Amino acid sequence: MHTALAAAVGGGFASALFYLSVLFGGFGALILGYLTPLPLLAAGLSLGLTAALVGSVAGAVMVLGVSGSLTITGAYALTAAVPAVFTVRQALLARPRADGGLEWYPPGMLLTGLTGLGILGFVGAVALAVGEPGGLEGVVRRALGDMAAQFAPPDAEPSADTDHLWIAPALPGFVVVSWMFMTIINGTLAQGVLMRFGRNRRPGMRITELELPRWLGPVYGTVVAMALAIPGDVGFLALNLGLILSVPFAFAGLSVVHAYARARSTRTAILVAFYMFLVLFGWPVVVLVGLGMIEQWMGLRRRWTTGPRQEDE
Repeated sequence: MHTALAAAVGGGFASALFYLSVLFGGFGALILGYLTPLPLLAAGLSLGLTAALVGSVAGAVMVLGVSGSLTITGAYALTAAVPAVFTVRQALLARPRADGGLEWYPPGMLLTGLTGLGILGFVGAVALAVGEPGGLEGVVRRALGDMAAQFAPPDAEPSADTDHLWIAPALPGFVVVSWMFMTIINGTLAQGVLMRFGRNRRPGMRITELELPRWLGPVYGTVVAMALAIPGDVGFLALNLGLILSVPFAFAGLSVVHAYARARSTRTAILVAFYMFLVLFGWPVVVLVGLGMIEQWMGLRRRWTTGPRQEDE
């Protein structure tokens, strides 16, 4: 018990150090900052939900003690501790099967829950900015305008016009999407390391088994249609909700790619080439979202999932 407690607290301190490295700067600080949830997820997925909670509290206390700022500590809790605890709790849910084994919480439902958590964060930000001129979009435009002014030439005239900041309406959604990917990538890394050393509680999640709820497709289609057809505040909300909801469909599309590659003898070459193309160009993620939507309606993976399963998926 003492060893588990020490591991949980140590995970929290490591997470806090990763997070604080961004504040202090230095080489590799951004990479370490991106790995902030990793120690919390590793502790939780190996030792249980209590370890994730203890590590989160320890990390928050360390961040508060070093930074002396409740705002910075709150940001740590919202971006690292809360998603880590949520992910661990959902991932370790299981119920007994008739054959005596365990039926683990489906990865598609876990991804959907994380999407809901991201939507909740976005809605909270919208609510906090209600009293500001222009709402959340106005806050984002002014913040981007201030940043642009700092990098402008010294002799440039200041401008209050922020209409040219085309990214502003979609920026909140992109921030949430980035946060979701950070949580997913760190969860995958944590589970992979734990499986490598035999310390995982839950078996590995195969991406080819990812199943999204049926209702998610119509909801996503409706939100996208609203974003395209309705201007103003409603369009702003729909645009950002659409960006957030695109994440589970991107992973559903990725499951189609993995299923296709698994049915081919050149599986590794196909996946390496695809991921290189995705990282280099970025836009293929739109294709993944489209594949995910088609998968919801047509079940493309069933054509290629009749072969033996690969454990490393």
